[in-house]
Amino acid sequence: MNEHAFWYLSRASGMVAWVILAITCLWGILLITRMLKPADRPAWLLDLHRWLGVLSLVTTGAHMAALVGDNYVHFGWRELFVPQASEWKPGPVTWGVLAFYVMVVVEFTSLVMKKLPKRLWHGIHLLSYPMFVMASVHGFSGTDAGNKVFILSATAVIAIFAFTLLARVLQGRAKQAQRAANRAQPAGLG
Repeated sequence: MNEHAFWYLSRASGMVAWVILAITCLWGILLITRMLKPADRPAWLLDLHRWLGVLSLVTTGAHMAALVGDNYVHFGWRELFVPQASEWKPGPVTWGVLAFYVMVVVEFTSLVMKKLPKRLWHGIHLLSYPMFVMASVHGFSGTDAGNKVFILSATAVIAIFAFTLLARVLQGRAKQAQRAANRAQPAGLG
């Protein structure tokens, strides 16, 4: 076996985890905006969104486990869970640690969402967007930051994410404006 196999596995699993995280966020946006209407089925979209969320956590765990198994750069459990504990690229690693913590909180609260007030759950769930940014900073600052294929591919994913997020924000504003117009309309008209 190649002495750097775990290092390559950690890099590959990190990229896969990031792509699945992006898809999870995109799927959530498709779910809330109903962009695929009339072909979408919300129950199916929600089930897939939940499954992708769990898969994001699993692939991130694989990324972290591969780092511990690696002997190229030392990563112990402390480096994986304590911000600024890593001697190797402490800034980017810290972004990854913080993104992981946010991911755990978002996933946990999603599992118990029926027991939480809706506004609290929604506020926590919106942390998915900054989490994606933190994970992106982590990935773009890593070993493959100079790899042109990685940069082009990741930039394409981020562009798609940004477009759908913009559509989500614009749709939300349009709904707010419509609700305000409906409230302002005198009773008995319309």
